[in-house]
Amino acid sequence: MKPFIAAADVPSWAQPPEPLPLARELDPATPFPVAALGAVGAAVVEQMHAVIQAPQALIGQSILAAMNQVAQPFANVIIDGRVSPLSDFFLTLGESGERKSAVDAWALAQVRERQRALMAKYRSERDEFEQAALVYDTHAKRVLADKKLSSEAKQARLAETPRPTAPVMPLFIVSEPSTEAIQRQLIIGLPSIGLVNDEGGQFLGGYAMSAEKRLGTLTTLSRLWDRGEFDRVRVGDGSGSYYGRRLTLHLMVQPAVASSLLADPLAREQGFLARCLVSYPQSTAGQRRYTETDIAQTPAYRAYTQRMTALLDQAWPLSSENELDPPLITLTPSAKSAWVAIYNDIERSLGTNGHLAPVRSLASKAPEHIARLAGTFAVFDGDAQIDSSHIDRAALLLQHYLAEAMRLWGAGQVSAELKLAQDVLNWLRDKMGPGRVIPMADIYRKGPSAIRSAGAARKVLQVLTQHGWVIPVEHPKVKEAFQLVAV
Repeated sequence: MKPFIAAADVPSWAQPPEPLPLARELDPATPFPVAALGAVGAAVVEQMHAVIQAPQALIGQSILAAMNQVAQPFANVIIDGRVSPLSDFFLTLGESGERKSAVDAWALAQVRERQRALMAKYRSERDEFEQAALVYDTHAKRVLADKKLSSEAKQARLAETPRPTAPVMPLFIVSEPSTEAIQRQLIIGLPSIGLVNDEGGQFLGGYAMSAEKRLGTLTTLSRLWDRGEFDRVRVGDGSGSYYGRRLTLHLMVQPAVASSLLADPLAREQGFLARCLVSYPQSTAGQRRYTETDIAQTPAYRAYTQRMTALLDQAWPLSSENELDPPLITLTPSAKSAWVAIYNDIERSLGTNGHLAPVRSLASKAPEHIARLAGTFAVFDGDAQIDSSHIDRAALLLQHYLAEAMRLWGAGQVSAELKLAQDVLNWLRDKMGPGRVIPMADIYRKGPSAIRSAGAARKVLQVLTQHGWVIPVEHPKVKEAFQLVAV
């Protein structure tokens, strides 16, 4: 029999309501200001985007973080007596398959090549040191055991041949995301490193960010960002205060993992998030086509390589304690005027009704981020001072990061209940599809691990029912069953 009213002709008042979203939809991503990276940086981003076809913002973040890492040992920026390192923190959100690893490999190729060459030399020097240390220890034991010598004579004899010094481990990049690993490397190795991980979930979901370690981790990282120093307290050796250290951080994280950090009250209140420049570009997956181009042979990448290599070849300003002692880089008068104008404009926007009030913590640090990035550009360009063009470029980037924070921070404040409901909804969509009836017992037995009980499953299904995503239905064999609504 022909239906009384065809499905397409059912009036709106007779149709079931559309399901309510479990979380607000994100606004479109703001475009990454590629031109802000300067002639060399912008050209290499465009070239990598044309070949790798990853999102421009992802590539831009990687190039900017690489520029920051090679520049940070060479200068501190000073404004009205206030001194800041150039180091900055970057967080890039991207789904699996966005070619994060490929981008990272090209952006840091020169750094990794230098590290590989120095590590080969280090292994040889370490072997020589261990042999020399063994000889010295044997000599010292004999001297100290000589009963014919006075204490003063023993000390004089030992001073004639000082104990050999261990070589410095030349790791420029660390990927192990624990505070202990970072501190140890900054103590026994180079005083300027990058924490770069294209699977940043290892950091956010690892031991360093566990409940008992989270505050200490965030505090240590924040202090490194602030002043390039940290305290280390250990039972045994390695305790002390360490200065003249620099850390660039770039974590590439899947959005589902990053949401926990964006919503973390401690990360906000402690100020870690305000020290991070976050970007979440639109995916390019499904739009990519293979391109027969060797990036390494392009003029854009060669120019980038030359500048990275030039900075890697340049000797770091070190003190006698293997601490960085960077010179101060100042702003030209026009650059200072531009920076002050930006500072005042931002401050006017931080009031209760100001448009930057929702991201006040980041906006409050935006002028310092601008100064650090401008200093990075000056060092990378080979300039002795920060000029107004460096400030303008850095300000363009901060406009992007503030806009990204405005759209992402609010989305990150979704309740744990709604996040779990979304996970279950995604599982239902994947496993059953619209129209199929599934017993409630199958949901908590086979569904996400967080609902492996009847009570937990019932709470989530109640949320999904209230939002119109599932409906309870009768089932001939079980008391409770549900059907996913077709949308």
